[in-house]
Amino acid sequence: MLSTPNTSQDAWLETLSNVQIATDPATTSDMPRNRDVELWFEDGNLVLVAGDTEFKVYRGPLIAHSDVFKDMLSLPQPGEDRQPGHLARDFCPVIPLYDSPDDLRYVLRVFVPGSSLRAGHFEPSFDEISACIRIGHKYQIEDLVKRNTEYLQKFYPADFDAYVAARRHRPKRFKPIHAIGVVNLARLTGTQSLLPAALMECCTLGPEIVQGFKRADGTAEVLSPEDLGRCFIGRARMAQASARIAHQMFRQTVARGCRHPACCIRVLQRLLNELGDARIELVSNLDWCIPWAGYVDEKDEERELCGKCYKMLEEERPRHLQREVWQILPTMMGVSVEQWGEKGKDDA
Repeated sequence: MLSTPNTSQDAWLETLSNVQIATDPATTSDMPRNRDVELWFEDGNLVLVAGDTEFKVYRGPLIAHSDVFKDMLSLPQPGEDRQPGHLARDFCPVIPLYDSPDDLRYVLRVFVPGSSLRAGHFEPSFDEISACIRIGHKYQIEDLVKRNTEYLQKFYPADFDAYVAARRHRPKRFKPIHAIGVVNLARLTGTQSLLPAALMECCTLGPEIVQGFKRADGTAEVLSPEDLGRCFIGRARMAQASARIAHQMFRQTVARGCRHPACCIRVLQRLLNELGDARIELVSNLDWCIPWAGYVDEKDEERELCGKCYKMLEEERPRHLQREVWQILPTMMGVSVEQWGEKGKDDA
């Protein structure tokens, strides 16, 4: 489980205090290690050791983007000037890091020559996004954290219209259970705007909400007890919101410009009366953002509704009712987000 995050300064001090720089990989540990197949460059000038894996990379990009690595490598380097004729450019420090090799590999790929911080078409796995944010936060690689957080904000936005659009284009490699990880990343980075939509998705999970999931290195990703409690309360509030939307959908107010008010009012009343016979998920579904066109088509097969009233029930009225719920979503999930629901406020 992700523990309560340290401040950036605390994390920086903790990282530096654990640094042990050597000039020979064999001197840092007796543990058998393997050179990473992908990220071992013979002309590299920095060896990073994570678990049983060694990475030989270039220090320049890391120093340029990370104050922590910059400060690590500014520490006195043992053996750097002990041999006559030693050149600084030949010195290759070895730094043991207390990170998962898989996590570190995701981050180091960003700094491979010819790459940039998220360039071109990009459809990452959740593991990659999570690693980049967690490792980026630990080593103060601010641009890496920012860009990956912004990627999450596309799918867990503060704006309702953006959320509706994102539901149709979720990343193929993201699963509902990963919402637990999104909540934890939001807590780690202080990105409050991610929390309402991520917690809402957690509320739709089954028993797996308690166990969470495991990262590639076996670390358990679970909700904190406080956020788990928010989800238990949130589930009830989401069901209430669905029930309210269901009953407000067919109130006897016809669309502006309705061609047959008397007929359409009669159909609206019938649609309301038959809700009790409808599929239960329409009335008390935890997902209160579901479309209603299917129910209307099923119950109005003869299409007695005029075109304007049908369009109202298909798009306008459900979106209006759902938007009202969206505006109070932070309260439903037990969190506070400034300027929630405003376009362009996903950095709140």
